[in-house]
Amino acid sequence: MNKTIKLWQCFAMTVSSFFILGDVSAQLTSSELPIVIISTGASTFSDATIPDEPKINATMSIIDNGPGVMNNLTDTPTGFVGNIGIETRGNSTQGFSKKTYSLETKSLFFVDSSVAILGMGADEDWILHSMVIDKTQLRIPMTFDLARAMGHYASNWRYVELVVDNDYRGLYLMCEKLKRDDDRVDIANLAFTDIAGDQLTGGYILRMDWLDDPQGFESNYYSLSGDPMFFQYYYPKAINIHPAQEAYIAGYMSSFEDALYGTDFTNSQGIHYSQYADITTFVDFLITNEISKNSDGYKLSSYVHKNRQSMGGHLKAGPIWDFDQTYGMSTVCSCDDYLGWTYMQNQPECEDFESMPMWWSTMMTDTIFTNHLACRWNELRTGPLHLDSIFNWIDTYNNDLSNATTRNFQKWTGFIGQQIWAEPNPIPATYADEIIAMKDWITNRFAWLDANITGNCQFDVAVIENIDEIHVKAFPNPSSTILNIEAPVNSKIALYDLSGKILLNDQMTSSIKQLDVTQFTQGVYILSVTSNNYRVQRKVVIN
Repeated sequence: MNKTIKLWQCFAMTVSSFFILGDVSAQLTSSELPIVIISTGASTFSDATIPDEPKINATMSIIDNGPGVMNNLTDTPTGFVGNIGIETRGNSTQGFSKKTYSLETKSLFFVDSSVAILGMGADEDWILHSMVIDKTQLRIPMTFDLARAMGHYASNWRYVELVVDNDYRGLYLMCEKLKRDDDRVDIANLAFTDIAGDQLTGGYILRMDWLDDPQGFESNYYSLSGDPMFFQYYYPKAINIHPAQEAYIAGYMSSFEDALYGTDFTNSQGIHYSQYADITTFVDFLITNEISKNSDGYKLSSYVHKNRQSMGGHLKAGPIWDFDQTYGMSTVCSCDDYLGWTYMQNQPECEDFESMPMWWSTMMTDTIFTNHLACRWNELRTGPLHLDSIFNWIDTYNNDLSNATTRNFQKWTGFIGQQIWAEPNPIPATYADEIIAMKDWITNRFAWLDANITGNCQFDVAVIENIDEIHVKAFPNPSSTILNIEAPVNSKIALYDLSGKILLNDQMTSSIKQLDVTQFTQGVYILSVTSNNYRVQRKVVIN
């Protein structure tokens, strides 16, 4: 390590140590969680010290002695020591004193510098999420974990306890900011000079969000409000995108929507929208927003992304982000009512329709989509979406966070048992009651979805792209004699004709299985390979 950096880390550690003396020790002396200490140079904490924007310079140190080892406020920081830029972030929650912060890790000379924090992939952009309106402190990380269990990227996170300028700020979530990166949204790095060929086709990230000075392009179709739908540039940023790239992604979105809203869900070239979009990601995006009945779902902090054609190239829904007003904790858009579809946005107190595309309400009229939805729902309900799995997650973190949540609500008195947001009555009187209320709501919501998700899995013909690089091959393809199937051991395999009739059911007892296909007539078939947490399909031609 460079000697100058070593000297700076020693200096930053000394500065941070100076600011952890004093009143904070009355609220926090040790923790089972990593302790994040931020100093802006102010002698006492003030809400005004860290602005909404721009970021101000500060120092940060993290005490992280490893799993199962207590972290003491007087310990030497080992998780991170250095400079940061920091600002507050959020919209409605800015009015709370417990703020969410956006920060950038920086070098000695305050230049952005990628750092691997708490075992997460190296980057310079991070979020310290206050989870202020969620009294369970569980909703956001639980949903991130569910999305990952379904096979998709979601922000990695770690629970921490935060001290800013000698003031204990409570329990926080240190998590990754959504970005294009090999360890985050893993799509191609699109350079300004990538204006032709395969390089032009990806990667892109678009956002649907508040329309405050948006930068992007209008759709040819309307949002739920009746205004033209507007897609905002997220990656590349508007200041970095080349006109050729603007034209490409706008044209691709137009082709996708022409097909989605066209007769029989095809555009004038006869291409079905599933040739532009990865249906599984749109199904799973719907499932994630519907199990939580996310009042902001589909329209705020909502993203789609697209990789290069050589890397798959389909438009994918996600990654997910904003999940604090979920699982029954808010009356906004009737989140508290476990009945009804959120994608319809027809509940009381729903708003922000100008950012709401009509995609999912249209897809839910397409049997290809609903049949695939039925299959994904049935499969996920036996794995990550089984109530036992979800409640085990809740109970584990409820136990692990016991001391931290106690300190958090001693700091933020007046939260538990009181209405601080648009919570439904009656307000749970204790933290334990908050957990019970969330579990009861989830139980009722899942039962409603079990009864109301239509579609026939037997007729699912949607081709699922690899999820988490699940390795499935069928060769030779086309085949006239022996079809070799390469797939994970213990996977279930099935062969369907295009009418949805099951012609074969079997199981992978080894990594390769040989099928005699001479018994089948010539034509196109669907090979389905399933496990508890994935389903992969391949088109197979028999000649």
